[in-house]
Amino acid sequence: MKARILRVACLSTLALLGTPLARADAPAFDRPGISFSTSVLPVDSLDWEQGLPDLERDHGNGIWSTLQSAGTNVRIGLGNDLELQLSGSPWNRLDQHDAVSSQRLSGAGDTRISLKWAPSLTSKDWSLALLGSASFDTGTAAFSNGQQVYSLGVTVARDLGGDRSLAAYANVDHSGGADIWTLSANYGFPLGGNFAGYVEAGRSFGTGAPASVAGGGVTWLFRDRLQLDLYARCGLTPASPDLQAGAGVSLYWP
Repeated sequence: MKARILRVACLSTLALLGTPLARADAPAFDRPGISFSTSVLPVDSLDWEQGLPDLERDHGNGIWSTLQSAGTNVRIGLGNDLELQLSGSPWNRLDQHDAVSSQRLSGAGDTRISLKWAPSLTSKDWSLALLGSASFDTGTAAFSNGQQVYSLGVTVARDLGGDRSLAAYANVDHSGGADIWTLSANYGFPLGGNFAGYVEAGRSFGTGAPASVAGGGVTWLFRDRLQLDLYARCGLTPASPDLQAGAGVSLYWP
């Protein structure tokens, strides 16, 4: 499955590079980063954002674990400042071992349907988007929440000029009578040419010990319709994953 996803990404990229451009630029992609962008796609346009894969490593209670996930997000522009998102992780692999044993699990994750709204604001320097989601327990047991999850998130961004920006993000996940909150902030900046970078920090709390992470990433935008990304985040508290990292590709079709 992993090899198939990589082949599809490569073939789609080659097809894209041979397609004439119909727009001068694409709306901001939601990959990578903890938060999502404050823009929506134009009506009848589409983008595909794919992890190649994303990785999470952790060590606690004498157990070392590595989780790889090929997360997929398809965004469809609906018009009227709205877009539909369909997301999931069709391929996951979890490797765990302790001092005496090891195991490997693989399978698909849950399916999520989301609606994103990015209203026009009077100030061009500020932007805002809200994302409401419902996740359904369609995945295999090792990679499923086991019940529906309802989420509501918001990102607020400030354009600082010169391709620099500040953004704040808040999200709440509700499942099984419990709420998990995630807060984050990030700063984006140009690196020259079509390369850009960002740094971010985030914190999750609500059940169990709070978890905090910090890191950043780099993106490369090619011909305004293909973006490649690399990112890494490190855990700052005992309850945080030791490392989150990944690479991804995002493709836009107007």
